[in-house]
Parts: sequence; structure tokens; C-alpha cells
Amino acid sequence: MVVISPPNPTDTRSALADWLELRTLMDTRGVSTRATLLNVLDILEDGAAEPDPVDVETGEVLDEAILEGDRHQFVDVTFEELRYRSDLLGDSYPFEVDAARQRLTRRSDEHADHAGQVVYLFCLLASAIRERRLQAATVLSQAEQDIADSFQICACLAAGGYLNGDVSSFGFPRASGSGFLTALRETFARFGIGRVRDNDDIPDGLPTSLKDGGIDVIAWRNHPDGMPGKLYLIGQCASGLQWREKSVVEYIRQLHGSWFTHRPAEHSTPAMFIPFPFHHDISERNGPYLDAVKNRFWHEEPRFGVIFDRLRITHFANACMAFADSHRVKIDGCDRFDQVVSWVSSTRQTAGLVHI
Repeated sequence: MVVISPPNPTDTRSALADWLELRTLMDTRGVSTRATLLNVLDILEDGAAEPDPVDVETGEVLDEAILEGDRHQFVDVTFEELRYRSDLLGDSYPFEVDAARQRLTRRSDEHADHAGQVVYLFCLLASAIRERRLQAATVLSQAEQDIADSFQICACLAAGGYLNGDVSSFGFPRASGSGFLTALRETFARFGIGRVRDNDDIPDGLPTSLKDGGIDVIAWRNHPDGMPGKLYLIGQCASGLQWREKSVVEYIRQLHGSWFTHRPAEHSTPAMFIPFPFHHDISERNGPYLDAVKNRFWHEEPRFGVIFDRLRITHFANACMAFADSHRVKIDGCDRFDQVVSWVSSTRQTAGLVHI
């Protein structure tokens, strides 16, 4: 039996919102309310060892009215976050938010052929598994093993929807089964410029058994004339909470500097793809919360480039799957989207997150 680990008052608003979404998926009616959060907080407080909560700075026993205010703040910021997600994603958000009544409902029209909803649920469940929010991890071990492959599909769709161009799924293992240099040649033959080293032209000391060189997604947008000097994105996928320990920037330098005799471009845009909301670890601030999120994006951009988080991936993957068939054939992963659909369906079934 898979259970959802309870939240606690120190969780960020994003983590609290994730918990309520998971709880809503598990509920047989597909509904959660403010009472759902307040009840679990009551249980956590009843189980606390300290009978009289105290202020951590002053050591004074907290007034009951202060505690009650904190409880309501706990709920209010969660529903602010849920409304934010709903406003950004529209029909791609698989829940309906009633902000006035503070009620979250699983969409009655939720179905497997809505690409945005599928991608959102994939990212939500993948995040929960990586964070160990869903307990009984052994039951979900196969689902966890398959996260990386399905997430790369979602990332490719997001890159395609963002650039409205071509995408190569470069991360290992590749669906084609091709090795590193072969895949590189195939990708840049499509790109239209850039000469990859021949097998017998590799300088001594370079790795001889690279998988993907730290690069998962290569995307670009061609001009009508097909000439060089185009939007060119190189990205990495990171489905774990330690994503900030990675950056594709250093791998881009190695890619262009080591494996080409004629580099494809001088300038490229680095990108990072994560299944969490970008602000997942940002706590409340004294000022407007979205200002803090904006400043964090700005702060992280020099290291990671364009950060595609759960909300951006959902939006652009949904846009990608709405392209005409003639355009989707240029975007690796579109033909494998059923794999993501299957992962979401089987993981929900295994975890007991029902779908009515």
C-alpha cells in the first residue's frame, strides 16, 4: 500500500500544493478542501512531543490566537500557489481551483489525450517519488527507474513547443540505440552545419566511451533560407532535487571544443529541465512572493540558462503536441508520447491514485 507522507508547517507553499494535489488524486471523490490541510495539521500537532508550543527565538509560549493565525496562513498560501498554477496552465492543469471556498477538485474532463494534463501529472508524480513523498518505495521502484527516459520525452516536447523548431533527443540511452559519435553526426546532419570528428580523428586522451556527454536535448529553429545563425538550445534533464549541482554550460564547451573539427555555431542557449516547480524550495518572504521567484530565476540564469520547470514544461509540451503532424515529426519524442501516458497510468494505479 502506497501512502502520501504528510506535510508539515515548515514546507514551502509549492510542497504544500503538491501534497494537496496528490491527496486530491487519491481521494475517491477527487476533492480536497481547506479542512483537509487543517485536519492533517491537527494530527501533526496532536502527535508533537511539546504540549505548549514556544517561539523559537524568545522561548515564550505562543498564544493560541497566534497559532490559529499561522494555521490559516498555512492554508492561504497553499491555495495561492494552486491558483497560480491554474492561472498559468489553464486547461493543462488537471485540477480545478475554487479559491473562494478553498477547494481543489480533480477535473471531471481529465483524460489521457490531453497532453498538458498528462505531462503535469507525470512531473507531479515523478517529483513525489524523487522526494519520497509517496511511501512504500519498493512498490514504485520500476516507476522510478523509468522516470529519466519519460522525462526526456517531456523535455524534448517542451523544447519543441518553445522554439517551434527541431529537436534531437540526445540523452542516453537513445531510442535509436546509436552511440555517441553516431548520434552526434545524425543530429548535426539535421542541424545543417558542423563537422563531427571521424572515429580515427579523436585526439589521444579524449573519452572513448561517452554516453551523452552530459547533454540530453539539442534543439534549434531554422530560417526559411536554411542558413546558419539560428536559435540553438542545448539542455540537460535533472529529475532529482540535486539539480542545482548540475549545469550544462561546461558540457557545451566540451562538446564544441572536443568533438567537432568545424563547430556548428559560436553561440548557443543552455537550458535545464526539472519536474519540480522552480520555486519548490523558496520559503515565504516579507515582500511579494513572486518578486522573490523572479529574483531567483534571474540569479540562477547565469549558471543554467533557460530553466524549464514543471509549469513551463507542461505549457510548452502541450503546445508542441498541438502542432500539425508534419511539424511534430521533426521533434524527437512526439512519436513516443504514449510512453509517458502509460507511465502516468500505471504509476497512478500502482500508487492507488485513482482515476474515475
